[in-house]
Amino acid sequence: MNFIKYLLIESHKHKRRHNNIIFLAVIILEILFVYANYGNDRGLKEGWMALFYSLPIMNTLFFPIMLSTFAGRLMDIEHKGHMFDSLYTFISPIKLFFTKTVYGIISIIFFVIAQCFAIIILAKSLQFPLDFPAYYMVYYGFATALSCILLFLLHLILAFTYRNQAVTISIGLIGSFAGLFLAYLPTTFLQEILPWSGFINSAFIDLDWNRDTRKITWLLSDLRIKPFFYSIFGLILLLSIAIYIIQKSGSEEKALKKKSIAVNNKISIHKMPIEFLKLKGSPAWFGFFIIPTLSAIIGTLNYLVNIEILTDGWFSLWTQHTLFLSYFFMPVIIAVFTGCIWRFEHSGTNINIILTHTTPAKIVISKYFASVSITMLSIIWVALLYIIAGIVCKIDGHLPEELGLWLFLGCIASFSICALHLFLALVIRNFILPVIIAFAGGIAGLACMAKFSPYILPYSLFDIAMTENNSNIRYDYFFISSVIFIIAFLLASILYLKYTDSKSYE
Repeated sequence: MNFIKYLLIESHKHKRRHNNIIFLAVIILEILFVYANYGNDRGLKEGWMALFYSLPIMNTLFFPIMLSTFAGRLMDIEHKGHMFDSLYTFISPIKLFFTKTVYGIISIIFFVIAQCFAIIILAKSLQFPLDFPAYYMVYYGFATALSCILLFLLHLILAFTYRNQAVTISIGLIGSFAGLFLAYLPTTFLQEILPWSGFINSAFIDLDWNRDTRKITWLLSDLRIKPFFYSIFGLILLLSIAIYIIQKSGSEEKALKKKSIAVNNKISIHKMPIEFLKLKGSPAWFGFFIIPTLSAIIGTLNYLVNIEILTDGWFSLWTQHTLFLSYFFMPVIIAVFTGCIWRFEHSGTNINIILTHTTPAKIVISKYFASVSITMLSIIWVALLYIIAGIVCKIDGHLPEELGLWLFLGCIASFSICALHLFLALVIRNFILPVIIAFAGGIAGLACMAKFSPYILPYSLFDIAMTENNSNIRYDYFFISSVIFIIAFLLASILYLKYTDSKSYE
């Protein structure tokens, strides 16, 4: 009975926080993806198979980021102030953690049910044949829910352990990236046990592509039971880890650890710029360099596996290195970094203290300089990995003459994304929402590049800048749009800091 009371309290804590909008947004994104791929193929004979082949891939792309975001939201309220210390006076850490776990599992079950109904409605609207075996839908729902619960528990442990939400978001981002690319490589034991590959491992539709006729055939395979055993084992392992970590997380023990830390009375002045000093030890640095490295490794492997198809040498290798990095992950990395860069000012009344010593313009410009500096380093790192991969693969010929242009345009376009998310991170004090906007913006940028004008969004500017074929770029439009975005969002940030009532930060 007490547990039900705790569950109701947990539900009340998240009232009006709109956590379920995260799940709704993912369902809408997947529906849009399906319509983009099959909207012109209404009545497709093998439509159900095509749909269930695409769904695990989309789940691998969207769900890790969604679940890491959701877990961060659940733990965010306890990390503010000293709420953990207060809560521990009337509820044990284990009860608190498992209350959140049950609350999250219930939310995930409702989400999976809603997704299954959305799939049925979508298939009917696309006039796909309705002779698909019903037990496959049950299998899909159960396998998806189990994989989601496993990932949710992993990210809830991270969100419980680390106060900074950038940790769980970065891990979710890296997991989504790795799972997506590993889906196109031959299956190994590592892929079978990775929690981010669970959606692909439980897929029951295989694709056969005939290179000569260029015809795609979908094949219905046997239901796979092995992923369930891996997921159940993973849940038991994570629960054991959670219990161990929670038992070591008492506030009294933390206080003793703080007392045991030696006090350094020496005063030292750091030569590092202030904004970089604030980000010392931040997990945002991790994402800027690890994710391009994963992109390079997996993109190189994908190039080598499909070298008979990818015959353009250096150009083909570039597309494999930057494909998903440009469209989805780089905007999210920038959003995480700009969120971290405003984190100090959003704590307590720090922004009011800072504004008594400097001007809004100096604050915004210094933070913008830090954002564009690390983004430029990340893009240069992408280029270095690309060159190293080309040497390792022994690609014939010289480096593309356009490489310098790709990097230059990519930096200019990334500057506009930095300006946009610097403004969003300032206005939206919640760390998670700008990250969701960045992910949705990457998809919107891809749509603008394909069907609309690529010059109306900062995200689409970055997409066309990093493509290997940018001969169709209108450079006057590109630079004008970039300058407008940069000036507009920087000016908006300065004016917001200047004219917003400082009491709103208390």
